[in-house]
Amino acid sequence: MNIIYVLQRKNKNKLFEKTIVSSLILLLILPLLPPPVCGQLKRHVYYGYVPPSTDLPALDELVKGIKVNFTPPSGHALLDVVAYEDETSVELYDIVSGLPVNATILNALEKATFFVPYGMYFKVVASKRVGVLLTGGSAAYSPGYFSGVATFYPSIEGGFRGRTFIFMPAPATHQYGYTMDLVHRNFYLIALEDASWELSDRIGRFSTKDSTSRGGVSSTILQSRVTQGGVSAAVGYDSVFKLTSTGEVIVGSVALGALVQVPALTGGYVGRAFWAPVHATYRQTGRAAALVIVPLEPCKVTVYKREDMSVVAEREFTDADVAQRNYWFLKLGIGRFDLLVKSTGDITVLIAQTLMEETPDFIGDGITFLGSRPNQEVRFFTPSTAIVFSPEDQMVVINGETRTLKRDQFVILGSGVHSVKGSSHLIIQIVAPGAQGFQKWGHYLIEPADIDASYPDVPELFEKGIPITTYVGVAVIVVIAGAVAFLFLRRRKRKM
Repeated sequence: MNIIYVLQRKNKNKLFEKTIVSSLILLLILPLLPPPVCGQLKRHVYYGYVPPSTDLPALDELVKGIKVNFTPPSGHALLDVVAYEDETSVELYDIVSGLPVNATILNALEKATFFVPYGMYFKVVASKRVGVLLTGGSAAYSPGYFSGVATFYPSIEGGFRGRTFIFMPAPATHQYGYTMDLVHRNFYLIALEDASWELSDRIGRFSTKDSTSRGGVSSTILQSRVTQGGVSAAVGYDSVFKLTSTGEVIVGSVALGALVQVPALTGGYVGRAFWAPVHATYRQTGRAAALVIVPLEPCKVTVYKREDMSVVAEREFTDADVAQRNYWFLKLGIGRFDLLVKSTGDITVLIAQTLMEETPDFIGDGITFLGSRPNQEVRFFTPSTAIVFSPEDQMVVINGETRTLKRDQFVILGSGVHSVKGSSHLIIQIVAPGAQGFQKWGHYLIEPADIDASYPDVPELFEKGIPITTYVGVAVIVVIAGAVAFLFLRRRKRKM
């Protein structure tokens, strides 16, 4: 039943051999294909770096209603790839050596899990669009209050606004669920227009329908992995879910210790309107929720509470601020902050939390991604390092200096605010180990389609009277209670 080990160990050589044979056949027949067919071949490429951290423990996971347990090798993180369509080929490469590491073929809603070593710079190459989640650290899947990963889930069309999402939920914070003040949810949906939606696990054993009014939020905890022997107060009988909606929505995970570069409501990562949910509910020395806002031009930025559109804070950026690459560190404190950010000029927005000291130097631990379109400048802040990946040969301007980058080449940047612009797409990973090193971290990877997605309209969310957060209905609460009771009884029987 251990499908993860089957993929990674037992069938690794077979999969690699099949991939080589298939590739050779493809190379032989490709010149014989008519030009229109050749033109349809397209790669979807996702880049990432695996930061050294504490080891993942033994884990439990529900796969098609059956509990599977496995232990990741020491010094490795988890790379989960979920297919959106049938017959999707997936290849994993080490981009330093240029060598293939693993490969597989997936059908829609199937998931493959790879063990990736710490320190590895890699890329995932897929024949069709996929969802790619990278997670690691000893506390990422713990059922305690230090667990959980914050991220947005990409839509199947590309970008982060959409009507259909297929994803593996990121781990939620405090999955036991008995102290509601500390619970953070890995299904957190905002409706950009009135939306009726349906959410189900891969096997359809769990399914729920609900409606969310424009500007409203619905949320719950979905099944994810948990430390072996732990209890997850979450719905679902599999770790892959599908969401379909009649209206446009954005969906993701909120968690303690968040670090998320926020996509703009109009697409990409540079914009003038953003939805930024950040929750910090555990009181600890130096812990605070925060936003880091970097301007690309002179502007006035206003931050609102979503539920009543009251103003949280305002800041004006001048020409001098832009020239000196200044930024705004907005400290929010402890609480659940569901924010809308509006600007008169282009900005970028980072969701973050501090630990030990309430300063930008103590953001983390975590990773996050952003990107730039061809010939688009993007600015961002990192408290530690950032990696700029080049998907194509191109000219790149980094902090005013021009250089040439080859495909798969990357540049490592230090702390502070950076300005990056390329003649083609750029993928950027922010790495923030925090005050205590990497204990839990994770994020969905992005590809150029996620950066290019563009929406001409800004949803009219900036008005008073928007409904306050709503949660998935009573039926889900009953399911949660039943699941927890079932798992507790099962553990009790084992001990007897």
